[in-house]
Order: sequence, then structure tokens, then C-alpha cells
Amino acid sequence: MVGLRQASTCSLDALQPAHADMKVPEISLKSFYKAEADSNLEDLWSKSCVRELAEELRNACEEVGFFVLTDHGICDALMESLRKECTAFFKRPPQSNVLGMVSSTDSRFLWLDHVPCDDGPAWSLGPVHGRGSMPWQLDQEEFATVWTAYYAEVEKLVARLMSLFAVAMHLPATTFDSALKNHRSSMRAILYPELAEADFEQTSEVIRSPEHTDWGCVTVLLADPEVSGLEICDKDGGWTSIQPQRHALVVNLGELLQWWTGGKWLATPHRVLARPDSAGERLSCPYFGLVNRETLLQPLLAESGNHEGITAGEFLQNHERYRALVLRSAKDSRARY
Repeated sequence: MVGLRQASTCSLDALQPAHADMKVPEISLKSFYKAEADSNLEDLWSKSCVRELAEELRNACEEVGFFVLTDHGICDALMESLRKECTAFFKRPPQSNVLGMVSSTDSRFLWLDHVPCDDGPAWSLGPVHGRGSMPWQLDQEEFATVWTAYYAEVEKLVARLMSLFAVAMHLPATTFDSALKNHRSSMRAILYPELAEADFEQTSEVIRSPEHTDWGCVTVLLADPEVSGLEICDKDGGWTSIQPQRHALVVNLGELLQWWTGGKWLATPHRVLARPDSAGERLSCPYFGLVNRETLLQPLLAESGNHEGITAGEFLQNHERYRALVLRSAKDSRARY
């Protein structure tokens, strides 16, 4: 599996307290779905409500790199079924035995990955050998059925978001259609084990997932509705906590899209912390949206400069090189928070 998370260096003090200075936008897709139902495809993208929604998304992507998505079209029952099946999966052996070995400060979570393959879904479980993973077989058909159904819904949601992103960039709504074919986006279930009182004897905060950015195009997260911990970094190195409503989704951009827009759209560093009031078991389900590896990442925006045109595959394979250029190009953009 291609690595989708990258350590970052947002702040000098990794445990700087969270604050609420930076506003994370909440965006509803209700107007889009209504327009979609009332319009033919040719007229949809010229509707004023769709254009206004695209502008909201553009502002969020340029100024924050994160937003909370409501009225997204994925039914509540399916989201709850995924949460239930993932929680039960991690409690059953043999994967529950692996959970007992998760104790280091660098890997305080267990994950199950799913990456579509030509010969069927490929599953892997981690961590093993540090941050690696190993091939895994699912133990119940119902889990696979719910997972596949949810994956398909998020896949459709990401396609709609990418069309709206194109409109936000004043490009044709179909701009990303070919890039999304055979995309092989991955989905992950992450379980953060409950922390003990002893974990907080020497500190008031415990790192569950270190500061990082996502590598891909766009991430759609089904967060734990009860236990908080997700925080995003602002331009001054401060942190803002995000705890969405139970059936809302958290969306953030990855470095591939930041590169593609010449640094105008932001891949914002984020982390997961636990404090004494958020030390319980925490389940998180991110979908890491990608484009296919043959996609040519030519500059999307006229004002984004003439950065090197490469394929998505080259970007991911030589990620460290391009990440440095991404960070350099985004330095001024982050100052607009």
C-alpha cells in the first residue's frame, strides 16, 4: 500500500495546547442534492446554488484545508453499521491479540487497511515491524458487506466533491472524471485503545497519532462520535480541535492536490491527542481518495505557476522530493489563515 500519512513539522512545541482561534467551516451539500434532483446534468453546474457551494468549498480549501461536511448523502444507518462492525472486528481474536501489542508512543493504534486490487480487495493489518502491516483475512462476511457498501458511498461522494472542486477552480465539472477511473483509493479503520491513568502521570497529553499530513488527494473521515482527539495546525503552530456531529464527515486535502494546485489549496498538518477526558477507546475510519497513477498533474490554476508536470504515480513514488517543493510553495498560502 502506498503510504498516505507523512510526518510534519508544524510547530516547535509538539504538545502546544489546542485552541479555538481557527474556524473550521461546516458545509452542507443539501443545496447540491436538491439541484441535482431538479436539474439535468448540463444545467446542474450553472445553478447559482451550486456555484455558491463551490465558492464555499474553495474558501475552505484555500484558507484551512479542512471542513466538516453535513447532508452528504450517506445514510446514518450505514455509518452506524460500519462503526458497529469495525468495533466488533477489533474485539475478536486473532486481531484482538495484535491490539494488545500496541503500546509505543509512536504507534498507539491498530489499523485495518483495504485497497482495491484487480483480483479483489486486499486487506492488511498493522502495526507490525514498526509502522508496517501484514496481509489479513476478514473473519466475517457481514463486515465485508458493510465495509464495501460504505466504501462505494464514499467513492461516489468523493467524485461529487471533485466535480465541485473543479467548478470552484473555474474548470469544467468533468475535469477529474478520467483521473478518478481505476483510482485505487484506500480505506482504513483505526482503533485507538483506551489509555490508563498511568499514561498521564507525567503528562497531561498523550500522542495517539503524531503530527502528519495526508499524501493523497482528499480524505473523508468518519470520526468517533464520543471520543475527541483530532486537531489541526494553524499558521502559528497552534492547534484547533475538531469534533464533528455524529453523522457529519471531516474532509481534508492531501499533498497531491496541494501540489496540483501549486500550493494554493492546503494540505494542513493534523494529529490525534488524548487527554484525561478523552482517553477512552476511539474508532476512526478515513477514506484516502486518490486519482489513478497515470494522471498528469499539470497546474490546475492559472495563478499557481508553472511547476513541473508529473504523474500521480511519480508524485507518490518520489514523495519526499515533491513534498519539500509543496511545503515551499504553500508557505505564503498558509499565511492567509
